[in-house]
This record gives sequence, C-alpha cells and structure tokens, in this order.
Amino acid sequence: HQSAEVQELGCRKLFSLASDSDDDNGVAVEQVDGIKAVVSAMRRHRDSAAVQEWACAALHNLFVDNDINHRAAIVESGGLEAVVMTIRRHVESANVQEHACEALVCLTGNNDENNAAVAKAGGIEVVVKAMR
Repeated sequence: HQSAEVQELGCRKLFSLASDSDDDNGVAVEQVDGIKAVVSAMRRHRDSAAVQEWACAALHNLFVDNDINHRAAIVESGGLEAVVMTIRRHVESANVQEHACEALVCLTGNNDENNAAVAKAGGIEVVVKAMR
C-alpha cells in the first residue's frame, strides 16, 4: 500500500526494529531492501511531515544503532539527497528537522565523499537554514 499512513507506520516500525539491541535486525532490514523502501517512501510522500520524520529517524537508527555499516546502502539508494530534500521542504517542523539533521550527521561523519555529496545537493544551506 502506497498511502502516506501505511508508509509512515512502516518507517516507524523499521525505526523501532533498528533501535532494538539485536544487530541482526538492521542486517535483515537491509537484506529485504528496507532502506530502499524508506527512501522510496520519502520520495513518494514529500509533503508528509510524518513520513519524513519517521523515515529520517529510521535511516539514523539503521546507521547508529547497529554494528553493521549501512551507510553505503543508504547513500546508494539516494538517502542523502532525500534527507536534504526533507530539510528543505519541512522547515516548519522541528521534529522533522531534528531527525533529518541527525541522519545527515550519521551519514556524513568522517566521510569526505558523503560530505561532498551533501554539499552538492545543497545540504550546507538547508542545514544552516534549519538552525535559524
């Protein structure tokens, strides 16, 4: 189901699974293309603050709370660009801004290539704007 409500709930569940202390959950999410599903939900429901909030939270947890580095899969699926788009589109939502910035911190930390990709996507400007 492509509805925003179903996509939001799916992202919330993936966020929860990735938050679990069981590292196998993050691996399982990646193996069934869960990361691609999250990024796809972000693209399809650009105007839904709830979808964007939980999708960014899920991407953040998939990177932070698991020993397996999912950064490459998130970047390859267009996750960096989707997160930058989210920050740009949802300036009115502090929750969306917070989760999106958290996701960017995790996805770009100590990675020159990802930092350059964020800059190319206009990420520097949108992060500074989010801080105002």
